[in-house]
Amino acid sequence: MKKVLFALISLLSLSSVALAVSIYDVQFTTSNGVDNSYPSPYVGKEVSLEGIVTATDYTAGGYFISEPISGAWRGIYIADKRNRPSAGDKILVRGRVHEHFGMTCLADVSSFKVLDRNCGLPQPVLLTTSQLSRAEEAEAYEGVYVKVVGAQVSSARGKSGRFIITDGSGQCAVKTGTFGKAKALSPAVGTNFSSIVGVVVYGFSEFTLNPIDASDTTIHQPYSIQNRSWGRIKSIYK
Repeated sequence: MKKVLFALISLLSLSSVALAVSIYDVQFTTSNGVDNSYPSPYVGKEVSLEGIVTATDYTAGGYFISEPISGAWRGIYIADKRNRPSAGDKILVRGRVHEHFGMTCLADVSSFKVLDRNCGLPQPVLLTTSQLSRAEEAEAYEGVYVKVVGAQVSSARGKSGRFIITDGSGQCAVKTGTFGKAKALSPAVGTNFSSIVGVVVYGFSEFTLNPIDASDTTIHQPYSIQNRSWGRIKSIYK
């Protein structure tokens, strides 16, 4: 009887131990699944993840984290409405892997700890707009902190805060208002952006680039405007 009880206790203890894995481990997959959502191989399993918070105040609740060196498969959504970390916090979080309308996430959070603060955000991954327009390639950047440069608006903003940009390689969607601090943008067709930084989110069967705050979008100014100053103008007439 004692042996049976001991075995039962041991089994229960093992079942409560979360797997210590990396964000990459949870996100990486080569299988598109039955619905082409590329589900995580860890779906349903309890895991512990460590990462840097890149975006907070997500409209669906929760935040996004990244490995210190960002890259493909190295970002993830944490569906956690209880804890409120700040961008730049290094955290250790435990929960169960789910697919949130096709986007891999960590939910049912049972443990949360801030390991360090003010760590700074990882360098965003430089992408072309075409890399976010092809689902099989964009999947690798779901939840990842990224940056596109030299893009132009090809379609104006709709009611959902969504507009289309291209850097000449292909089109991708930008969605504003996804995070609490992101400003609402209504750029006209033809507006040129020097850069747009944000997190890649999957929803409504598409991948979108989502700016986090006002500093994440930089509209390109013509050279003559960028470099104009009274000193330079006066020097012309000397």
